[in-house]
Amino acid sequence: MTNDDVLAAETARLLATVDAMTADDLAAPSALPDWTRGHVLAHIAGNAEGLGRRARSVGDGVPRAMYESPETRGGDIEWRSRRSAAQHHQAIAATHDDFLFDVAAIPDDRAGDEMEIRLTLRVKVADLPLLRLQEVSIHHADLGMPGYDWSDWPPELVAWALPRVTSSFASRDTFPVGWVEADGARFVVGSDATTGVSGSATEILAWLIGRAPGDGLEPVGMSSVPAPPAWL
Repeated sequence: MTNDDVLAAETARLLATVDAMTADDLAAPSALPDWTRGHVLAHIAGNAEGLGRRARSVGDGVPRAMYESPETRGGDIEWRSRRSAAQHHQAIAATHDDFLFDVAAIPDDRAGDEMEIRLTLRVKVADLPLLRLQEVSIHHADLGMPGYDWSDWPPELVAWALPRVTSSFASRDTFPVGWVEADGARFVVGSDATTGVSGSATEILAWLIGRAPGDGLEPVGMSSVPAPPAWL
């Protein structure tokens, strides 16, 4: 499967979850502070729009910010959060298609270029579908709906995101352990080489980004698995 195929499959799973949601489900709290499930779905659609704008900028050279402003982004999420399940489905499906169209329009010789998404985030042009996959899969789990959680994340997401997340923590040197070992692969996250956490790559990633407590992880050089600092 290509990255586009994996993204399409994960988006289809998300849309199936949306289709099963009632008005009460949409209004209920999500796993994210101060956001209902409707807010999360509004953000997922808005993220595709923003990434599409950045992709168009790579393609035609016209500068476009991912979002007009933090205030505009917040306002859009707020009013869009009140959409019905059918409206959320339509918005997510349409913005998914538009995003793929914008990415496909980027010249092939730009695939290896690094692009700025926002001030603190840069990715290779070819990795745009993986960045979008990260948004779709992680926030799908944030909905807290039956049938999907962090253990359902596709391996393509885990393989791409884990090195990026661990590198981010290592650059800050604020992590309470020195390393994580995910399915046998070791990643440095802090300065204390005597302490670490080991386990499956998927659960390591979910724990690092605050989506799992790490109950299935094994502490090394410590009595228990600590809480990680904030990812973003």
